Amino acid sequence: MLQALGYILYARLFLKKLIRPNAASSFMFAYGTALLVLLEYGDGASWPVLALPATCAFMSIFIALLCLRKGATEPVDKVEAIAFSADVWLTILWFGIAFGYGEIALYSAGFLLAGNVTTLTAFFPVLRSTWKTPEREQPLPWLVWTSAYIVLAVVTFLADRGQHPALMVYPVLSALLHGSVALMSLRGKARVLRWVDAARSIYIGRSEIHGKGMIAGRRFETGEPVWTLTGRPVFGAVTESGPNYIGLGPDVWIDPDLPLDHINHHCAPNAAFGPRRQLVALRPIEAHEEVTIDYSTTECDAAWAMRCDCGASDCRGMLYSIQHSFAHHEEPPAASPLMQLVWRHRRAAAAAASAFPQLPAPAPAERPAPITVSRERYEPAHVYARNHRLSPGASVRRRLLRSRRAAASRLAFRATGSA
Repeated sequence: MLQALGYILYARLFLKKLIRPNAASSFMFAYGTALLVLLEYGDGASWPVLALPATCAFMSIFIALLCLRKGATEPVDKVEAIAFSADVWLTILWFGIAFGYGEIALYSAGFLLAGNVTTLTAFFPVLRSTWKTPEREQPLPWLVWTSAYIVLAVVTFLADRGQHPALMVYPVLSALLHGSVALMSLRGKARVLRWVDAARSIYIGRSEIHGKGMIAGRRFETGEPVWTLTGRPVFGAVTESGPNYIGLGPDVWIDPDLPLDHINHHCAPNAAFGPRRQLVALRPIEAHEEVTIDYSTTECDAAWAMRCDCGASDCRGMLYSIQHSFAHHEEPPAASPLMQLVWRHRRAAAAAASAFPQLPAPAPAERPAPITVSRERYEPAHVYARNHRLSPGASVRRRLLRSRRAAASRLAFRATGSA
């Protein structure tokens, strides 16, 4: 009954989109349990005996069919396809030994070997995917299955009294494999801090770049909208007054709502803002991959600068505004239409500036003609006094004014010091 309870919990979590099962392992579990029911039926087992394995087979097939839904889980990759092919051939060997020979005792070693190896090949994809992204699984059903196989191992040992140790291999191996998935999924439960939407497409989790980050809960294709920027608009504020502000244009920012207030920078981002404040995927974003943007594409303040340590292979080290960071680009960067317009109008002046040594040196310009400066306006004070002598009365008034200002300054200094 623990086996059936585990399948019911697993199917419930899958329908609520709390987990994303491994499709390859689900299909291998499905036809594996179905063949087990056929094998027991061929040995003459009664329907009361077949009720439990038939229920498990039905539930495993049901979960495998759920994996066929669009976007329900990740597609099977090449490594999982190889494991699936190996499991199919081993299952054919196991099935042939079970049904092809009248006396199974003569081939019991090969039968047990093929059955246990198929268990390993069936678990390999889910172990691999859970190790890479533990958020795909929940520990509860796997702990229930682990308990079921522990009970099976104890019952087998008591019934056989240890005379045939080979019979203990399957329940012990299954308990270890199910327990391993449960332990690995516990790491994912600790990494998911908060789901943002009911569809569980985005959550806040631990970031490998900095602190907390915006993590994809499912796969996003290239050009697919990831999120819409919402928040409190801020006008005429300096960028430093809000560390999470996202720039929309000159002197216009937004204090973003969840989850964009946790989005991190990356010099090779997988998303960028487009029209209508839509955050769009620049490339396929896998499930449980952190969603990142280039902070430079959201800033046009020429005085803005930020140190970067994102870990990208082409990390720029220092971030500047969009017109400075992309001044040497021929095409506008991936950004909102307004920020691209700012880049077009300001990048020429930014490239000519010498305050950013990371940019290539601008082409030498023609030397302008010398500017003639008026002598009366810019000549030194002593030359001006020699050429424009003051009358005696004017000199006396100037000296008196200077002495009064000096006396007032001394009185103010003493008053400040006494206070």
